[in-house]
Parts: sequence; C-alpha cells; structure tokens
Amino acid sequence: MATKKVSTKAPAKKVSTKAVKKDVTKAKKEIVEAVDAVEDAVETAAETVFAKVSKNVDNARGVARQAWLAYLGAIGRTYDEVTTRAEKANDDIKARVAKFNEDSVEFVEDLVARGEKVQDEAETRLKESRANVEEQIEVAKTRLTKLSTKVDLSARLQGLSQRLESLSKDLKKSA
Repeated sequence: MATKKVSTKAPAKKVSTKAVKKDVTKAKKEIVEAVDAVEDAVETAAETVFAKVSKNVDNARGVARQAWLAYLGAIGRTYDEVTTRAEKANDDIKARVAKFNEDSVEFVEDLVARGEKVQDEAETRLKESRANVEEQIEVAKTRLTKLSTKVDLSARLQGLSQRLESLSKDLKKSA
C-alpha cells in the first residue's frame, strides 16, 4: 500500500530578472560594506595590539636592562668582597709565617735536646742489655761444660759452645 505524498509547498512566484539583479547588486553592496567595516575593525584592533605589544617590548627592554645592570652590580660586589677577603687572608698568612719562623728555631732546639736524651737512654739500655746477654752466655757455657762431662755429647756441645763464643765476640765487636 503505497501512499501518495502531497506537496505542501507554496507555488513559486515568478520573479523578474531585473529584480533579481537589483537584489544581487544590493546584496553585493552590503557585503562590500560589511567587509570594509570588518577590515576597518581588524585594522583598528591590529593597531591597538601593535601599540600594546610595542609598549610591552619597551617595558621588557627596560626590565632586561635593569636585570643586566643588577647582574653587573652583583659581579662587581663579589669581586670587591673576594679581593678584600684575599687581601685579609694574605695578611693572615704573612703573620703566621712570621710567627712560624720565630718559633721554628726554638722548636728545633727542643727536638735536638729530646733526641740527645733519647739517644743517651738508648745507649744506656743497650749497654745493660749487652752485659746481661754476655752474663747469660757465660752461664750457658758453664752449664754446657758441666753437662758435657756428665753426658757423652761432647761433639754436639762443642759446636754449640763455639757458636756461643762467636755470638759473644760479635756482641763485643758491635759495642
């Protein structure tokens, strides 16, 4: 079952070519005027934006210059501070070197005196130790001699005895 569509459009009017041309010309004129108005508005807005940008660029240049000058000022202040501290440190070093030079002679003399004392003590102890070792060697020789008469180890003991005598001589030579 097919149904027929009924058109609800109003019948088209017949318009003359002159009227259409007139309307088109009028519409063109309105479009040109609208485009001119938009161009004028865009140009005005562009000029305003350019002026603001120029002003901001000028402000940025001023801020950048101030930042640069502040940076240079910081460098100058740092240089002055470092120079002052270096001069003070140099003066302190000179004073310490002078004090060290004054104290060094006394210090060396104290070390020499202490060295002489240590050397004397070492020599005394060495003499005492040598005497003690020599005494012990003599005691050992005597024991070995007594032992060799009791036990038949004469060849062995004779070698040890000779070795002890050699050590005793070496000790006497080094004294």
